[in-house]
Amino acid sequence: MKEKTKKLNSAAVASAIKEIRQIQKGFLPALVLNAVLESIKPFIPIVFSAKIIDELMGAKNIHTLILLVIALVGSMFVSHLLSGYFMKRYTDEKDALIKNYFMKMSKKSMRLDYEQIENPATLDLVTIIDEAYSNHLAIWDIAEYLLKCVLAIFEMVIASILIATTFANGSGVAIGGEATFVQSPVAFAAIAALLIAGILIYNNIQARIGKTAEDDVKNNLGSNRHFNYLFFRVSYNYECGKDIRLYQAQNLLKEKLADYVEPDILASRNEFVKPNIKHFSILNAVNAAILTAIYLFIILKAYVGAITVGAIFIQINAIMRFYQSISNLIQQYTMFRVSSEYFGHSIRYFALPESEKSGTRHIKISQNDDYVFAFHDVSFCYPGVDTPALDHVSLTIAKGQRLAVVGMNGAGKTTLVKLLCRFYQPASGSITLNGIDIYEYDYADYINLFSVVFQDFELFSYPMDQNISASQSIDIERLEKSLESAGLGGLMQELHGEYGVAVGKNFDENGRDFSGGEKQKIAIARALYKDAPIVVLDEPTAALDPITEFEIYSKFNDLVGNKASVFISHRLSSCKFCHNIAVFDEGKIVQYGNHSELLADQQGKYFELWNAQAKHYIGETIQ
Repeated sequence: MKEKTKKLNSAAVASAIKEIRQIQKGFLPALVLNAVLESIKPFIPIVFSAKIIDELMGAKNIHTLILLVIALVGSMFVSHLLSGYFMKRYTDEKDALIKNYFMKMSKKSMRLDYEQIENPATLDLVTIIDEAYSNHLAIWDIAEYLLKCVLAIFEMVIASILIATTFANGSGVAIGGEATFVQSPVAFAAIAALLIAGILIYNNIQARIGKTAEDDVKNNLGSNRHFNYLFFRVSYNYECGKDIRLYQAQNLLKEKLADYVEPDILASRNEFVKPNIKHFSILNAVNAAILTAIYLFIILKAYVGAITVGAIFIQINAIMRFYQSISNLIQQYTMFRVSSEYFGHSIRYFALPESEKSGTRHIKISQNDDYVFAFHDVSFCYPGVDTPALDHVSLTIAKGQRLAVVGMNGAGKTTLVKLLCRFYQPASGSITLNGIDIYEYDYADYINLFSVVFQDFELFSYPMDQNISASQSIDIERLEKSLESAGLGGLMQELHGEYGVAVGKNFDENGRDFSGGEKQKIAIARALYKDAPIVVLDEPTAALDPITEFEIYSKFNDLVGNKASVFISHRLSSCKFCHNIAVFDEGKIVQYGNHSELLADQQGKYFELWNAQAKHYIGETIQ
């Protein structure tokens, strides 16, 4: 790894520049114009001030002085105006680049298989990309560092010209005594050797600083993920506040910080902070030595009359700019190399294989058409898990049929739905729609067939009506019908038609903290609003009491009409109205039939589950 970090990842650089041009074409021109102007600006006062000083020390021509002052002020005024304009343009282009880049990242994640998104390796890639952004190692930083390297060379050339010019235009004093040395090539060579020595030391130290920074980011990857979770997902999340206070979980969070974050903070202090204190101390000492030598050399030249006062001003500033430019070049190149190395992670992320959603068969959705889904000997294992989540499952879901899927936690119920929705692909077997493999259908057309409410559904911190419509365009009549059907008639009366109330207070202090039951009903209303040909409820009513759940499921039985529907629930009594019930156990269908048929088998899993639940409810009898 040590050798790898010393080599510039030129392929990543080329890819980054190409990516920037594709995402935000105006960024690079704005960056170049702004940077060139910023590199020239420091030399304007140096040159004109030196000429003013020389005029004051020499002829003192008032007209010449006025012209020089006007030229200085005018040049500075124009440069500042241009600088403000180009800086604004550059800032706007950079903001647009950042927004568009993360939009591209988001679109990429949406095109990945759901299985790929859950993969820890993918999560690590995303974390590294976020870390690069936080540590100024993002794609736009690559372009900035590259340009700053070029501009540092440009500044070195300008400074060198100024230095050479003032040396060549010496006062021509008689060479003798001290003047013999300061005007000789030996003195110039000595200063050059000192600068070169300083540059070599600076380069070596800067490389070490870059290496410790790179190692620090990589070594703290895990702790940073915990840190972000503890602070931004928990501590700063007002929805967690009740549980933290009620259960006095502050100590738990503090202990987690101590377990995961503090050891890495200590390691960073020992392996990053302390070594770099020494590194920066050495750099400061080298800078001080070089500056002292330069000042002494220039003062001695002025003392013997080898240069004018204005030339002193130019040489001091030009040599300083020359040395600073070399330091900047080394520093910017180090960051350029590290950032290009980190962009390799972005390249790998964008190169991740995308989900197979390229089917060409289109589906024209109609409520009158028949849609028959069939699982044919389907098996599936989650990545890194040996035990199959589904084990040779075969079943049919047809129009007008109510299928209940029951079983213990981990039996494979939700996995069945995820495979049906093409979030995962079967390891073996196939799933068909009307006899055709579902992967032959256009993905957008296929997914429009489903209205699904998962147990771990998500509502967004945006207006309630937009959560339900999944759009900023709202059909009010359709919205109200969906709310009423989902059992939210009371909420409708309370809101008085103000359905744009925000869900939560993340972005709107006037937002509403809906109860768990209300959130679940809003999720159900969203499924009803979509009005897709097949409806799936994957335990979305888990937070509701059994009676309310049964009422919602019964109402759903009326609402779905002749649609195909799948109901997943722990509570068997809620699924009695279904035509068929599939009983899952350890990824297999161990029983299949209607409620009466399954209950008649007293040796079966369904009978066992029914009795285990029925004894908890007064008035529930075995039928």
